[in-house]
Formats: sequence, structure tokens, C-alpha cells
Amino acid sequence: MVYETRPPGGNVLTEERLAYIAEVERKVRAVSGFEDFCHLGVPLASLNDTSCRRWVPSSTRDQHPPACPGMQCVPAMSLMSFEGMIRRWFIELVDAGSGAANSTAGAEAVERELEAVGFDPAQASAMAEALAASGWDTAESYAEMPLTELLALVPSGALTRDFFHIGHEPGWFFDKWYATGESDGSSSGEGVRAVALRSGFEFALPLAGYATNHDRQWEQDRKYRKWAEEFTRMLADGGEIDRGAEKVGLRVLHAGGGISEDEAAALVLGDLLWCTAAFALVTACLFAYSRKLWWTVNAIVGISLSFPVAFFFFRAASASPYVSFLNMLVPFVLIGIGCDDAMLMFDAFRAAIRDDCGDDDGILLPSEDVFAARYAPAARAMLATSLTTAVAFGSNFFSFIPPVRALGMFAALTVCTNYLLVLTLLPAALVIGAKGFKNSFMDAMDECLGLFTRRGYTPRQANESAPPTPAQKATYSQLDTRDTEPSGGEVELQTVRGKTDDDDEADWTEVGVHDDGFFAPSTAEAKDGGDTSIVRVKKEMACSCADLNASIRANTAIATTWLGDFVIHRKWAIIAAGVLCAVVSSAVIADSLVVARTPPPLLREDQNLQRIQHLLFDVFYTENWSNVRVAFGVAGVDRSGADPNDPTQFGDPVWDGPFARFNDDEYTQLAVLAACDAVTAAKETLQLTPSSGSTECVLQAFVRDSGGVDSVDWGPGLPSALARWSRDLGRNWRENLGWAGEEGSSELKFITADYFVDLHPVSSTTEEIRRVHDAWEAVVAAARTAMASRLPHGSPVPLVIQACDVWNRMGVEESIGYTARISPAVSAAACSLIMLVATRSWRVTVAAVGTIAIAVLGMLAALVSLGWEFGVVEELCVTLLVGSSIDYCIHLAMAYIEEAPSGAGRDERVKAALAHMAPTLTGAAMSTAASSAMLLACVVEVLVKIGATIVANTAVGFALSLFLFSALMAAFGD
Repeated sequence: MVYETRPPGGNVLTEERLAYIAEVERKVRAVSGFEDFCHLGVPLASLNDTSCRRWVPSSTRDQHPPACPGMQCVPAMSLMSFEGMIRRWFIELVDAGSGAANSTAGAEAVERELEAVGFDPAQASAMAEALAASGWDTAESYAEMPLTELLALVPSGALTRDFFHIGHEPGWFFDKWYATGESDGSSSGEGVRAVALRSGFEFALPLAGYATNHDRQWEQDRKYRKWAEEFTRMLADGGEIDRGAEKVGLRVLHAGGGISEDEAAALVLGDLLWCTAAFALVTACLFAYSRKLWWTVNAIVGISLSFPVAFFFFRAASASPYVSFLNMLVPFVLIGIGCDDAMLMFDAFRAAIRDDCGDDDGILLPSEDVFAARYAPAARAMLATSLTTAVAFGSNFFSFIPPVRALGMFAALTVCTNYLLVLTLLPAALVIGAKGFKNSFMDAMDECLGLFTRRGYTPRQANESAPPTPAQKATYSQLDTRDTEPSGGEVELQTVRGKTDDDDEADWTEVGVHDDGFFAPSTAEAKDGGDTSIVRVKKEMACSCADLNASIRANTAIATTWLGDFVIHRKWAIIAAGVLCAVVSSAVIADSLVVARTPPPLLREDQNLQRIQHLLFDVFYTENWSNVRVAFGVAGVDRSGADPNDPTQFGDPVWDGPFARFNDDEYTQLAVLAACDAVTAAKETLQLTPSSGSTECVLQAFVRDSGGVDSVDWGPGLPSALARWSRDLGRNWRENLGWAGEEGSSELKFITADYFVDLHPVSSTTEEIRRVHDAWEAVVAAARTAMASRLPHGSPVPLVIQACDVWNRMGVEESIGYTARISPAVSAAACSLIMLVATRSWRVTVAAVGTIAIAVLGMLAALVSLGWEFGVVEELCVTLLVGSSIDYCIHLAMAYIEEAPSGAGRDERVKAALAHMAPTLTGAAMSTAASSAMLLACVVEVLVKIGATIVANTAVGFALSLFLFSALMAAFGD
């Protein structure tokens, strides 16, 4: 738990705030069930007992009698918990000074005491003088003195040694400026001052009723996390503790194993809820575009189905139950893309109605041939755009980072699935809506009956003696029959007949609509011959819908005509502006592009987890370590059976055969000791963190405690001697010995040594990490040489390897560079090929590639100007830019090729393409921007960045396609 002032930068060390911190810790300990999960230890009074000092194995929880009597929940590692110890320490110092002959001798005695626990001479002298100034005869007053006044007596920078023997130096509680005496640049007029304070509660397995930590570990972990939800709830923003902290100007932050993971998962799932808002916005866009609820609902249902269907195949292909949080990006992005495809299908259906009926105000059903003629080019355009988007996402498969690779795979599958559903389900829904549910059901039954009776089925055919009329295209079920009173004019309709294989005829008379609106049937009167009917009708919806549709079409035609004239008349100015934009963007990128040397923040900076990470890594100096682990006996790790998406799976160790001789061979044992000595000898080059831990390995510590090399019984008895030592004096080294079975009576499989290097886990640059890594690699090579020198000639040399979590940062940087070179190139090449195949024109393809190149350069320049460094997120954004920018160009290009009449010139083709596609592209851009804009409300910073990029790129790609690409077509097109 970390406590900082609200707002940050104030002083935590006031009596009021310290009192509230003590109250918070009491409330945490008072939570029901705390004793069931806490780490059991011995009382503070027993810390000097050699057999129980500092570390007590939690496996003793269920032993009767326990290994250490009087075990209880260990106190919080807190300034408040050790306040009594601090006061006793002051009293002991004062007693030492007051027992001297005079004040000077007393100060010298105190100086010696302080130097003995690690104070440097200047610090010891300063504190001794401060104590002497307060008088040696007031020792008992230190028991009542405010804690802040006690801390003021400690010299600046003196709290970096564990002189209380509590497992942490006192500076662990405070920020690094207070602990080390360095200045944080703020005012120091307040006296004793710290910007942050922290404490720690220890919880441990096994729980009562379980034999070991690993006994049904998943069950123990589940119980702990369920209990932890109860006490973390009162720590949440707006909770009981937060409300009290706000009154005293504090903010209480928390983190911990299991707790932080669950909180992060809750935040990610909370962000996913914004997807419902994205669906709502896209639904509104579709309804506004189609003005038909049936079309909108079916389009949304089809888009929604694409996610579970794609996820099924994704799970089947990856064989992994784990899903990266990056995959939650897919619904936000793909719902907009699915909406684009649905709009194209709407346009194709409407165009077929106009081709067949002359008007699309009513819900009319075009003939199959006419709809097929419009369906084919729409399907080709959707195929081209779906392929470019799928390739853009799929190119992330080249990344070395599993979450990025999984995102690319899942998104590509979703795009392809959505394409298939739009081609199949949506057209069927449009036909059913136009034909009517009743007639669609009857036709389906007729076809099924024809199939089962083997009599065949002939669709309904109109009487060919009369030309088709618009009224012939609608069915009775589509008409509103609420008002059957006759009025209005008359409409002549054709009698429609169905025919079976045995030539039996059934009379299916249908009524429809007139050209100027919807009507309801009133009375029908058959003319002579019975082939036609005269139907007297009443005009029911006088047609505000028709007027609205006509108005929208007229205004759209005016806008697209103006756009076409503008582009054609100013094409050279538009092209020049595009070239200038490319030149300026290239210069900005070349001058300001910086590769990210630190990982991006996961969450918004005001979130609990992100804020506490900042404080632990940037404010508390003891968190600036990174652990380098040196291992003997391990040849490597087999990750063939590990799930790359599961962060808890590290693979299976591959054991080193020559190390097995360590269990009985004296030469191998001495060789390992020589390797440890080689590491220790090079400690000056390894950037080890001062006072952060031992600089020796377990074997060196054993030899030291045994009295030297000559005092050790080398050979077959060494493993059992190590086991006995690790249960007593070497308890702190116990985890560095890896046994095949029971400790001491089984084979020793590996030995590890932990060293702490001065590398910040977050803010250290890759250059710093690489420099330290290379130094460790050189030391490991020297250790191997030292081992070889101690072994008989020809004997196999055991392996020694080193590993550190921060080394992964170098792999991430390599992945960024590799993917940045490969993925955009693959995406651009694939998009160019798809464009060429779709349009069969190299001129159009070159114009499209030039347009998206300018779009990508412009977006990159904008990101660089905003101060973004090129990292994992930016690399992912660039890959998506290529695929998403070309979609609008593909639609315009195909309209340019197909919509203009034969023999038309460039200008006429551009005008026809804009008239046909500009409205659709506008609706598609709005839906994509609306769905992606919901990412801006997320707390996961990665999603916010990607959302901002997609929204901006949608606007840029849309504008450049309408203006620059059209201008290029007008100037250089076929």
C-alpha cells in the first residue's frame, strides 16, 4: 500500500496523516478472515532467536507443535508497525550517551553506536550532536515525542541501512529523496518531509487444511482472491477508506499478487463495455443511412455473429484458452468495417430496385437477374476491401510478441467471417423483407414440399401478355390493410400464377403499390378473362417518406456534382498539395522520429495500478532493482508445450547432464564454486545495486559459514550438508537449491544465485539494458572458463546461464524493428496486388498506392509531432493504416471502372464514381469513426492510442480518397 498526498507533491509526514495511515492499517487487519490468509511468523520479541529469525517457512502453519512457538500474523511492514522499535532505539542511544562521563564523551559513544550499524562518520556525528543538544537526561521523553520530531533528528540520507534488523532498511518506507537525502526540487521549508509513504501486508500459502503451497494451488488461490475482493473493495476509489483519506488530503493506493491481476482484468472488461456504445452508434448510422429498421437489425445481427464465429476458429487454431487484452480492440474496429460492407449491400439492393422498378421509395423486390447484376460488383468491392484489411491485420503475424500476433490472427479471421455473413445472411434478409414474411414462408414451404414430393417447383411467374409494372413487384403482405375503406384512384395489377409439373394451376392474385406511395387494398373487381384485376385503392401514406427520399437524393446529387466539378477543375492544385504534404511529412519524420526506449504505460496515469507503478518505480528507490539470476544445472527451457498466450507458463526446464556429477564429484563442486568466485570478482563491472542483496552464491555462503574451503567435506556428502545448512543458518538461501524430491535425500538438480543490478524495470533505456546484459554475458563466459580450469582435462563442463526479466525489453525492441520493416511492406504489397486485380488497371493502382502513401506519411508526421515515440503500439498503428487507408480508394476505383457509360472520358468517370460512391463512403467513414471513437473513453492507454489513430486516419483517408485520389484519376486515369 502506498500513501501520497492529494494533490501529489505534498508532505505525508504530518501527525494527522500518519494517524490516518495507522487507522487504515488497523482496518485492513480487522477485515474478517485476515488471520486465515496472513503469513504466519514469530512475535517481534522472538526475532533474535536464531532458529526463527526473519524467515519462517509457511509450511509450518499446520505442524503441531509448530517449528517456532507462538506463531502469529506477521505485522505489516510499516513505519507505524515499527514505531515502538524506533522509539526504543532512540532511548537506547540516549542511554548510551547519558552514561558517559560528559556530553562530549556521550556524543562519541553515540557516534560509535551509529557507525556500528552503518552510518557514515558525518551522519553519525550529526545525529549524535542533535541528541546531545536535546539533553541526555530526557530519554523517557522519546517514548512520547511525536514521530515526526523523532524522524527530524535522523540525518539526511541515513536511512539506507537495516539497522533495526527488520528485513528492510528504514528508507524502504519513504520516498527516495527523504531516504537518501537527495533533493526532489521542491521546497524544504517544512522540516521533515516525504512525498510518499508505503507499507506492506504479507499473505501466504498454504491455507489451513492444505499440505503444501502446491496442494490444490488453484483452489487456494481462488479462495484468497475471493477474500481479497472484500478488503480491496474498501480501498477502491470512492470507498470507505478513500473518503476518509480525502478529508486529510491523502490518496491510498494498493497493489499485490493476484489483486492487481484481478483489478487489471476488471478494468479491461470495463473498457469492453464501451463496445455497446459503439454498437449503438453504428446502429444509428445504419438506420440513418438505410431508413429501414429491418435492414438495420439484420445488418447488426450479421456483424455481431462474425465475432463468435471467428473466435471459434481462432480458438481452434491457437488451441489456447487465453485471450490477449489486445483482442478486445477487434469489436471496436470491426463493427465499423462490417457496417461499411452492409452499406454497400444496401446500395446494391436499392440500385437493383431502381434498375428494375424505376423507384426505390417502396420496399420492392427486384428480379433475381437484376439483383445478381448489382450483387456481383458489390461482392467484388467488399472482397477487395476485406482482403486488404485482413492482410493489414494478418501482417502482425510476423511480430515476435504473442499478444500482437494473436490480435492479427483474430482480427483477420473476423474480417473474413464478416465478409461471408454479409454476402449470405444480409441479402437473404433484404429479400425476405421486400417479399414479405408470409410469401417468403409460403415459398419456402412450396419449395420444401416440391423437394419431398419430387414434383418440382416453379416460382411464381407474371402473365407475359402484359409488360411488368411497378405494382407487380410487391406482394399483399407488404401492404398496410388497417384501413379497407375504398377511396382514391384505381391501379391495374397483373394476375400472378404458380405452376407445378402436372400443369395444375393455382390462382395467386397479388396487389401492390402505385408509383407515388403505399396503398391498402379495398375491393377487387375481375375483368373479362380473369387474367387481370382492377383494384380500387386508398392512398394511406401520402408520402412523407417518398418526399424525404426524393429530397435526400436531390441534395446528395447536388453535393456529389459540386464535389466532382471541384475535383476536376482543381485537380492540379490538389495533386500539388498532396505532393507538398508528402515532402513536409517526410521531413518531419526524418527529423523527429524516435524509437521508444521504454515500454508504454498500460493504463491512464490517474488509475490506481498505473499510479502505484509510477510511485514504486520512480519514487521509492528500492524498487529500482532488477534481479539477474545465475543458474547451474539448467541447459535451457523447452517451450514447445507452453501456451504462448499464458503469462504464467514458462515451459519445462531442460536439465544439464554434466551438472548431475555435482552430487558426488568433488571436482565439479569446486568448479561451481570457482564460477561463483568469477562472478564476485567482476562485481564492479556488473552495475550491482548497493545494499540490495548479497553478492555471493549459495555455495559461497555455505563455505563462508563452514569456516572456509578446507573446512568443507567435499564429495558425496556435500548435498546433505547443504540441506542441513539451508534449514538453519542458510535459511535465506533455501530457495536457491533445487531438489528432485525430498530435501537432502534426493538429487540436487540445480543451483541458482540472485544478484540485483541497478536497472529500473520500466524507465531504463534499452541501451542501458544492453550494456549491462553484455557485461553479464562476459562474466558468464569467464565463469565457464573458471569451471573448465578446475576440472580434469576432457571432463564435461557444466553449463552456467543467466537471465533477467528486463532482458526481454531488448527482444521487444528487435520485434518492433523487424515488424516495422516487414509488416507494412507486406501489407502495402498485398494491397497493391489486390487493387490491381480488382481494377485491372495499373494506372488506378499507382494512384491508389500514392494516395495511401501520402496518408500514412501524414499520419506518421502527426503522431511524431504529438511527441509519440515509435514503439509496439505505434508499429501496430502503422500496419493498420496501410490496410484501412486503401479501402476508400478501392471503392472509388471500382466505381470509376464500372459506373461510367462506355466510352466516357476521365472527367465523366470521376463524376460518375463520386456520384455513386461518395454517399456510401461518407456513411462508412462516419460509422468507422464513431465505433473507434469509443476507444477514446477506455482506461487502457494502448486502446486509447489505437482509437485516436484510427479515428484520425479515417478522416484523413476519407478526405484524401475523395479529393486526391479523384484528382489523380481525373489527371492520369484510364
